[in-house]
Amino acid sequence: MVAPLKGLLIPILLNAILLASSPVQTQTTFRIGAWGDDASRGNLGVKVQIETRTYNATRNTLNYFWVGDDLSDGAFIQFGYSLEPGRHCLLGSSISGIFTCDGSYESIMNSDARWQWQYWPVLSKSDFYFGIGPSGSAGQNATFHEYAVSLSSSSTWSFTFDGRTVMQTTFSGSPSVDPALVVAEGSAGNVSQPLGPVRFDGLAYFKSAHWKEVDSLIAASYCGMSVSCVANQYGAIAVGADSLLAGSGIPRSPDSTLLWTSQQESLVVQVHPGVQFFVTSILGTQAYDGSAVVVVPKGMFAYISLPDTDSTTPGVLGWFGAQDRFQEWVGSVDSRNVTVMVLANSNETITAVWMTDAGLPIAVFIVLVALAIGATSMVGMNRRSKKNNRGQ
Repeated sequence: MVAPLKGLLIPILLNAILLASSPVQTQTTFRIGAWGDDASRGNLGVKVQIETRTYNATRNTLNYFWVGDDLSDGAFIQFGYSLEPGRHCLLGSSISGIFTCDGSYESIMNSDARWQWQYWPVLSKSDFYFGIGPSGSAGQNATFHEYAVSLSSSSTWSFTFDGRTVMQTTFSGSPSVDPALVVAEGSAGNVSQPLGPVRFDGLAYFKSAHWKEVDSLIAASYCGMSVSCVANQYGAIAVGADSLLAGSGIPRSPDSTLLWTSQQESLVVQVHPGVQFFVTSILGTQAYDGSAVVVVPKGMFAYISLPDTDSTTPGVLGWFGAQDRFQEWVGSVDSRNVTVMVLANSNETITAVWMTDAGLPIAVFIVLVALAIGATSMVGMNRRSKKNNRGQ
């Protein structure tokens, strides 16, 4: 398998790994699935219920259904089950192009579903570690099983199947940098072959000392630029609350589109009347003139930006050219940045604070006063002049 999708708007690393001793690990792959919401970033573990589907997979190709995390130290970790018929090492690694088998080899049959974990120390490289479970370890056809991977200590990752730890590994420990991710993965060179379809239920993440299910699912897919990849028949759709169906014969959802959300949150943005601002979220970018209420899927980021930091002061001062200059955002986010990010975990309010520059109106006022004083002086002088003339 190759490294996972990296971020909603970030190009994805594609590296084929050529290892004759482990042919399934060499495949360039197609991946279809979903990201969780932005609130799941920074987690210390992910879990999901995955439906076991057994069928006659093509020999020496990959069918892999997993949950995983991009980590903040540049690593990646995943856990799920695979159908990968052929003769394979059950525990090993590939480091700097050298494959090492630390376990035994077995001939895996076409419909033998086994749990499998992988750890990639650096996504920009092709090094990885893996482990494959015993025959039938993913359970019977059409049954659901919980796959969880979590950081149980500062450097120990635990892989748990239906609440039972099946493997612990000592790797560098760090929180996730991207949202939780579930994927149905298949060999890109064989996209006409069946891939499930498989259902994923209850994607959740461990954060702030407890597990929480995601509140939104975002389409994630990548295959490459080959004709066969573009013409593939794989897709992913939401089929219920926090429930995804991915694989063969499923309608394809465009990458980075909203598949499901538990609810829409209201984001109140308060600015001067007529001031334009922009809000960018998973729903796209929208411009607003003046204060507005914006809806954002729960758990997702919204980016609020002011294109112009100067605005005419409301009222009389504005008639004389006074300007209000943006100072900061306050409320759900306190920041002096023109663009700020808000996490829509509840109804939020953000207000732009302005400072009035009355320099021009004051200057105008001074000029008017001076003119008035001057005019008054001229009137007085004229009066004295007329009085003196009458006295003569």
